[in-house]
Amino acid sequence: MHPDSTAPVPPKPEAVCEYERIAEKGGWHDEAGLLCVLASVAGAIFAAASHKPAAWALLLLAPLGVFIWIRGRRFGERQRRLEAVAQEYVRQLMAAQAQGARIPELSRHLSRLL
Repeated sequence: MHPDSTAPVPPKPEAVCEYERIAEKGGWHDEAGLLCVLASVAGAIFAAASHKPAAWALLLLAPLGVFIWIRGRRFGERQRRLEAVAQEYVRQLMAAQAQGARIPELSRHLSRLL
């Protein structure tokens, strides 16, 4: 390689930009879903023990809890897919830098992937 030539800097994929936007979001779905299901079970026990029919309405929290948990699980899977793309992008940047390219400063989310 000629000393004056530099390696091309790979363009940042849109998936990497999306990863940077959502990298720290989420994380509450498991807890919220579990709390809804537990409140539903507690409501059913209370309804059965106290003979208060209105307490059976708490059973409606069970499907809500499952829905929240499924949404969170899908979001987490999406984050993992985007993280894999971001890791590959960082590897490409480091390879370009090793060949003499000047790379842009990494965001804190991408810096953590080093």
